[in-house]
Amino acid sequence: MKSLYKIISLSVMAIITSCSSKIDENQIIGKYEIDKVVIRDTLVKVEEYRLLILNSDKTFELKNYDKKENSRGTWNAKNSKNDDEIVIEFNFSNRKIEGLLNGTIITFSYPNDLYQGRYSNLLYVKLNN
Repeated sequence: MKSLYKIISLSVMAIITSCSSKIDENQIIGKYEIDKVVIRDTLVKVEEYRLLILNSDKTFELKNYDKKENSRGTWNAKNSKNDDEIVIEFNFSNRKIEGLLNGTIITFSYPNDLYQGRYSNLLYVKLNN
């Protein structure tokens, strides 16, 4: 009886694990542009970038249209508690920031705002490539 219980338990766990949603990173990759910001602290002076580019090799760039300067790092996608959203972890400059992707919009909320607390909310919207 105990072995039957173990087999049933393992079968249920296998079904639950196989049903978990898999992230399609090809839908994440692309160029995003700042759409909306809510400033939290104007005294924070940091370089701001209009574009966020997520590359297929798990690297990203923050850059502007007219300048060669940029900031680079790595990204990793993780499942969130909500199936409609994906957590994207950004690593750069000895920092780890999480953004929330919902459809074509990546939202950063303080203290995860890429710009050291300057914004309480920051939205990057995916551009059509």
